Amino acid sequence: MSHQRSSIPLVEHLITSITGLSQSTDSTAIKYLERESLSILRDSKASRINQFTVKDRIAGLEEKFRVFNNDELADALHKKVEKLSNWDNKWQPEILALLLDLSESPVTRTRIEDLEVLKQPPPLPPLTWSQILADDPLDSSNDIWNTIDYAEDSLEEDEALTPDHTVTFPAKPVSVPQRPLVPAELPKNFNIPVEHVLIQEITEALFWKSKSGSTGLPTEVPFLLETQLIKEILFMLMQLPTNIFQRSDHGQLRVVGTYRIQGVSTEALDDIINSFIFIGQELANVHDWVYRAEVVHMLQTLQAVLRNKLQIFFALLTELETRLLHPAFQAPVTLLSVLFEVQVATRPILSINSIISVQQTSQTGKPSAVLESIYDGICFAESNGDEDVYKFFGELFFQCLKTYLKPVFEWIEFGSLEADDEVFFIKKNGKELSKEFLWSDQYILRYNSDGAFHAPHFLHPKVQKIFTSGKSISFMSSLGLETPEISRGSSSIAPTDFESVCGLDHANVMQPFSERFGAALNTWVNNNHQLSSLNLRGAMASHYGLWRVLDALEYIYLSRNGAITSHVASAIFSRINKGKTPWNDQFILTELFREAYGALDCVNTAHVFVRSKGDKGRELPNRQRTMSDLACLVVGYKLPWVIANVIRPNFEDIYQRVFVLLLQVLRAKEMLSRKATASLSIGDDDKSTTAIILSLRHRLLWFINTLHCYLTTTVLSQACLEFRTKMEKAEDLDEMIAAHDAHIIRLEKQCLLSGKLASTHQAIVSMFDLAALFSDLRTSLGQELDMRADQTRKYHRDNVEASSDMDDHDTPERRFDITNNSQQLAKLRKLPLTFGRLLGIMLIGLREANRSGAGSCWGILIEELAIGEIN
Repeated sequence: MSHQRSSIPLVEHLITSITGLSQSTDSTAIKYLERESLSILRDSKASRINQFTVKDRIAGLEEKFRVFNNDELADALHKKVEKLSNWDNKWQPEILALLLDLSESPVTRTRIEDLEVLKQPPPLPPLTWSQILADDPLDSSNDIWNTIDYAEDSLEEDEALTPDHTVTFPAKPVSVPQRPLVPAELPKNFNIPVEHVLIQEITEALFWKSKSGSTGLPTEVPFLLETQLIKEILFMLMQLPTNIFQRSDHGQLRVVGTYRIQGVSTEALDDIINSFIFIGQELANVHDWVYRAEVVHMLQTLQAVLRNKLQIFFALLTELETRLLHPAFQAPVTLLSVLFEVQVATRPILSINSIISVQQTSQTGKPSAVLESIYDGICFAESNGDEDVYKFFGELFFQCLKTYLKPVFEWIEFGSLEADDEVFFIKKNGKELSKEFLWSDQYILRYNSDGAFHAPHFLHPKVQKIFTSGKSISFMSSLGLETPEISRGSSSIAPTDFESVCGLDHANVMQPFSERFGAALNTWVNNNHQLSSLNLRGAMASHYGLWRVLDALEYIYLSRNGAITSHVASAIFSRINKGKTPWNDQFILTELFREAYGALDCVNTAHVFVRSKGDKGRELPNRQRTMSDLACLVVGYKLPWVIANVIRPNFEDIYQRVFVLLLQVLRAKEMLSRKATASLSIGDDDKSTTAIILSLRHRLLWFINTLHCYLTTTVLSQACLEFRTKMEKAEDLDEMIAAHDAHIIRLEKQCLLSGKLASTHQAIVSMFDLAALFSDLRTSLGQELDMRADQTRKYHRDNVEASSDMDDHDTPERRFDITNNSQQLAKLRKLPLTFGRLLGIMLIGLREANRSGAGSCWGILIEELAIGEIN
């Protein structure tokens, strides 16, 4: 608030300077502009300038000067930068960055002569008396510079000056006789007598010294008063120097000498002193760590909290010392009572040593490991019913958690990260990314060496939602959309207070700490996640037409409208059947697709395009047609980059392969359903061949129709319906992407296009080729038989009178037909065997895949195809 109050005069001055409004006449408008400006300033976040970036820019500018052969200007810039390095100012990077941004074409517009203006003028030489006297010489006629002798006209000390008394000054200086110099007296030597009695009293007062005999060796162990030992123990616990306890070079506490207390056994005294030494050693470890320099903010918070706890404990020791020495306290203070009070007071503090050891040995991220240890300490203390340690660790945990969650607050509220923050479990990808991968690759999660999240274990279930919440805010900022205002200040409702989460007035006070804290954390994360995700999801649907794009893909690739797909396929097949011009001309086919789908509101015809891969589509003379020729046709639908973040480009190939499979099915059906020629039968003498043709055509049509019904009804229709349901239930963009990815993978598997079903898919394509071969053979035989029949009828008309004895004229010609077409008939008779072999391969592959639990749709297809295998 103080910062806001200090900004009000500056904002008022800025408004009046820019708008020209007057405070006296336009106060209402100024107040309105002031509120708006303060709101913008309060919600905006300006980060500090990176000083290393500024240095790099200056170095680059200097190098640019030298490249353009302006070494003088480069040297001048280098000198100024070196001089500026001695100027200590925290805003130096911002000032330099402002100057660099204000500069325009410094290479061409900067002149070395302009630097002369910045030079300081040389300092004036100091003024001397010779210059002063030369300018204004002294007047030697007056005696004002002579020494005055006041002795002649001086009055007595007790005589007052009369009004008519005047003081006259001698005309000439009067000389004063000097006294003879007396040699300085040398300091005298003073010998202070030694007070042996006082020394003896001081020596006897050193109670920690052992008394010596006449030989100089200690003759007896010194006896101490209990109050003396307690005082030394209290000093030792407060990390002050003592006469009894000393620390070795390795930091270990030990007792110097052996001491006794009247009326206390040696063993009991040693046990008590060892107990105090143990406590003092543990306190020394904590004391040393809390005053050690740490760069991680969370560890600094932990040190500050522990320092406060140590100060409270030291105040307790001071109170014990007061009770020990002050005569007003009548209750006696004993070693055992002090030990008991110290043990109770230090038990929570000493339990922190295990966490300090974790911090010193952890290699997977010190802040996370420390926070995990404190969290585990809370749960352990709660399970043991240790309320003091429970509250102590609880206060430590929430103070440290508040500091640890600061980058989380920044991430959730603004979608921004601090530079070079190695503690946070989210980092920004430093690679150059296209806009299609902005959502998935701009930010990534950090992992430890063991594969776990670089975060405390109690945050692991929430890491993905925290990650998605910040990504949603960042993505909306990239789209230029307004971020939800409710997310501002979400840190105030975060579970960072021990009393609000674990207070006695909590509704779920009987629940363990892990459940209470998990519920509070889950509520906070879910609220922010739901808010940011719903806003982004709504923007994707309303502003960028996600549902319209999904409809367009289903119409174009997945035959959502069978009539439009059949119309497009018929036009393509008509061009293939002509065989004179390239049927796969990309411009003609693009116009065909745009015209066919132009009536649909969801399809943007400008985004539809068709291209051809290679030269497969060109019909060559006498070339056997195969269904693989249709795979050269590539139908594309250009997606906006925003939608491409959901429908990722790497799945475009699966859409294309499903479309080609449907096109191949329609092509095979078209070839088998083509109107037969007039002479379908071969002749009365070869009824078996006719039966083969009819049976094979029926079986091929049955297979094609079965496969087409399976693809359109069982797979595509059901899969698209379930996909739309999942998309509507998706909570965030990641779930929408996962739903689409699963949908595409499902289509690939159920349409028999996955890598594990490569043999089955190849058998299906071979079945399509079999249908094409059958259609070609049947058409070729029918055309030749019709031609032979015409020749036979003509032959009869010309030779009817000469050959009246022949009743049957067709038989020789039919035999001639059969003889001349024996190779084609042999191929035709082998086709049923090929059909059965390919059908068996498909059934084997489908049954093998169905055992792995791929879904019930394959079982339906297996049952239907097995009917053809039996027949």
